[in-house]
Amino acid sequence: MQFTINEIAAMRRELMNHAFSALVRHMPMNTSDAHDFIAKHLGISLSTVLKMSQKEVAAEYACQLNEVAQYFGIRMFSYQFVPTDIICRSWLAHAYQNDKGRQPHKHIFEHWERDMTKVKVREAA
Repeated sequence: MQFTINEIAAMRRELMNHAFSALVRHMPMNTSDAHDFIAKHLGISLSTVLKMSQKEVAAEYACQLNEVAQYFGIRMFSYQFVPTDIICRSWLAHAYQNDKGRQPHKHIFEHWERDMTKVKVREAA
């Protein structure tokens, strides 16, 4: 299956956002304290951390975010914060299998550059 550069980039952003929100969710403190802790540990401003939670994680912070996860005993890895092309393609293939033939409001991945309603769903024989 061939995926466009924009689809891969959108999946990468989505996976980055999920990893960052999972880290914050599993930290044993409330969300605002977790954001403060991350900002202090990374040596960046709180507004930068909030942007990371809304947009995407910069690749330069992946290892440091992994250190934060290890500090709290959270099992996460650097590649979760900055997924490779292979990981993005694998998730796109999974999303493609789930989304083909469905209406856009039922898609698990919302950034397709093709009309998924026209993709035929194979019937089980």
